[in-house]
Amino acid sequence: MKNLQDSLPPPPAKKNRLQWQLLLTILTTLSILYSLHELVLPPREHHSLQLSSISGFFIQDQLNSDPSQFHIYHPNSSFGLINNHSPDRWQTFKQQINHLIKNSPSDIRYKVFFIARHGQGFHNIAESKYGTTLWDCYWSEKNTDGELIWGPDARLTEQGKREARLASKAWKLQLDNDIPFPQLFILSPLSRAIETMRITGVWNHVSNNRTYHPRKTVQIPKIIVTENWRENIGLHTCDKRRSKSDIRVDYPFVEFEDRFTENDILWTKDLQVFQNSLYYHLQNSETDKQLDVRIKGALSRVFEDPTSSNLTYVSITAHSGVISSVLRVIGHRHWPTEVSHIPSFIMIEKKFLNPTLFIADTISPPFHFLWNLSAIDSIDGRNDSH
Repeated sequence: MKNLQDSLPPPPAKKNRLQWQLLLTILTTLSILYSLHELVLPPREHHSLQLSSISGFFIQDQLNSDPSQFHIYHPNSSFGLINNHSPDRWQTFKQQINHLIKNSPSDIRYKVFFIARHGQGFHNIAESKYGTTLWDCYWSEKNTDGELIWGPDARLTEQGKREARLASKAWKLQLDNDIPFPQLFILSPLSRAIETMRITGVWNHVSNNRTYHPRKTVQIPKIIVTENWRENIGLHTCDKRRSKSDIRVDYPFVEFEDRFTENDILWTKDLQVFQNSLYYHLQNSETDKQLDVRIKGALSRVFEDPTSSNLTYVSITAHSGVISSVLRVIGHRHWPTEVSHIPSFIMIEKKFLNPTLFIADTISPPFHFLWNLSAIDSIDGRNDSH
């Protein structure tokens, strides 16, 4: 005879445990199915490549140069150009670059990147106010402390705007000395980067002043907002971008890369499940290795995309974590990137090797990245602030 107690509903506590177990089972199954779905997608063919910095042009490249003694905005610094005293220094630089390009093998390309970090944002003040540990563990996931507002999408402080204006003066001086002007401007989608670029005004100098292209044979450079150049993706609200429509209203002069979504689908307030080999674990942001995969893909796209593949001089305005990742990816020496150290200069070459198969060379939904582990394991990384 069936026991009467067996027919009674389970106690509330036991019922809750069963519900949680069922929910966890469903979530785990969905995560595994999602990963399997990605793994069985047909791979796309890419070229294997090598990215590296070229020394001999800028002080930032020299192993014996001391960053603390280098002042990017000193009138005689020429943004770090080693040959900085000759009145024809930038003309000579362009001739050297043209010589490299003209005489390079067919499997090598050269580009000059003007890489700038944004000016001071309200999130930078908040981190200084509370300290990095308390900021990372608590305040970074809030939008405000009642006094400062840093999220979503932290804006420039008045100090940050002054820093960008200082960069504008430095750029104007070098443009008057015939520095090669950027042929393309690539921006992080975060407002502090776009606003820094706007205030710096290099695009306006190039586009509006016929002094720099009196024959009007130079195509006006595009300004493209690109997801892959955003700061480390994690829980920090300062790194959640605004909608595409809001960005367009405030910055009508920018264009957007293809597939740029209306809303930010990459930022999340929740911990994410990350697969590493056969194991799953939770993490609250991209690791350095993941960031390096993303940035290597972003750099590669500049070489391969039809809008930029034939251009030599490219400006990028982004974040300290992104710039540090660029340096790691190309094997450049570490160079500190304080707020609004605008710009850094990098020489990069790309070698096209035999075609190989890679999966997912752009941003995927948060923290679902696939990579060639043998290549990534050779990259060392460090975390940097925004």
